[in-house]
Amino acid sequence: MQMELRLTVAAIAATLPLLSAGAATTINFGPAPLGPPDGVIADGYAGFDWHGAQNDVFFDQTSTGFGSAYITEMSRTSAFDLDSVVLTVLASDTPSPFETSVLTTTISGYLNGTLVETLTETYPWFAAGKVTLNMVGVNDVKFSTVDTFTELDLPGNPTSTGPDLTMVTQMTVDNFIGTAKAPEIDPAATGSAITLLLGSLLVIRGRRPKGQGVARS
Repeated sequence: MQMELRLTVAAIAATLPLLSAGAATTINFGPAPLGPPDGVIADGYAGFDWHGAQNDVFFDQTSTGFGSAYITEMSRTSAFDLDSVVLTVLASDTPSPFETSVLTTTISGYLNGTLVETLTETYPWFAAGKVTLNMVGVNDVKFSTVDTFTELDLPGNPTSTGPDLTMVTQMTVDNFIGTAKAPEIDPAATGSAITLLLGSLLVIRGRRPKGQGVARS
């Protein structure tokens, strides 16, 4: 019986990591209750410090007109993976019929002050959307955006570039402690672990100590 109990404990221990691996968290912005309250995002929202980020205060290109947050930095003590962000643009970035507006967003990830990775995404004002990052093992991420306008109706097509706001409607993070990414859930492996667990429980239930039988009347 003691051996069977040990086998059951081992089966449970093997199953739990499989069930919890690869769990991602989606962080939403824009109007509450989907996002945080309007205004400066309080540190602690979704487990992060937001360094003065502002939610639902700038008129953007989302369907609600105020469906995003202006973000410059997000951080926390323990490491995480930043899997993706969904970007949008300000309504004021909409170019005139004789202009183009192209934005460049730079996202830099740090671990305890050391730069881990920098990713740059360039997109025209009408094509903002989901950016897959797969930034692994960071605890501080900084965002910056510049907007480049080109005057197509003027000789030489002059351009002007200036800083802009990084507007985010959603992001996906994998939360973990350390710098090794947890493996994704394998349905077959998870099923095997559950089968092992149930089988062990059935074995224990079906066994009785020697000498114990079913009482007869």
